[in-house]
Amino acid sequence: MSRTDKIEKWRGFVPDAELETYVKGGFGNRIGFGRRPALLNIDTTHMFVDPAYSQCGAEDPDLLAAIVRITETFRRLDLPIYYSRRDDRTHPVRRGIWNLKLGTADDFQYSRDPRADTWPEAYAPRERDVVVYKNKPSGFFETPLESFLRYDEVDTLVCIGISTSGCVRAGVTDAFSHNFRVIVPQEAVGDRCATAHRANLFDMDMKFADVEPLDEVVAEMEARFGAGTPRVAQ
Repeated sequence: MSRTDKIEKWRGFVPDAELETYVKGGFGNRIGFGRRPALLNIDTTHMFVDPAYSQCGAEDPDLLAAIVRITETFRRLDLPIYYSRRDDRTHPVRRGIWNLKLGTADDFQYSRDPRADTWPEAYAPRERDVVVYKNKPSGFFETPLESFLRYDEVDTLVCIGISTSGCVRAGVTDAFSHNFRVIVPQEAVGDRCATAHRANLFDMDMKFADVEPLDEVVAEMEARFGAGTPRVAQ
């Protein structure tokens, strides 16, 4: 997808006059894939995908299907998969400032339910996958994630998960700040607020990542990283 295409796809969502300020500033260039991508699955545990939990806005089967599809693509291509999830929240000090901002921070569901931080079987981590535990929105904040990725020779992160405006946005911003190429398959991220979801996709697409249709991400990965295909940087 060219820079012009990236700009044009947001016309109608962002007023033309505002969109032109991004054009003037040179935003929206495509980053593309590097030599070795990893999938970063952000917080898609039952806490955030099962509407029985207060932190899940609503059931979203299309989002779950997209997560399964991109996960299966990475597995088929034998590329690394990382997961982030909340660390232990049983102690108020471990929850930190969430105690003030979140009215449910001490509820059983949020702080002590053992199922809350497990994943649906359809895309749950395998033994070979890497799980990173975090207590703040970004999977990079005070965790060894960057060190793991550097050891794994990863230069590109395909970021999926929940929520687009929160933990996904934080992880994408930090990945960009650590000089990783970042790709966001737009159907594989979700948010409890559709307005915040769309606004953050736009802003990430302009500044920090390539936000692209899942079909295009999968097709490019198959072409670049399929069996017998040389893995050459863009």
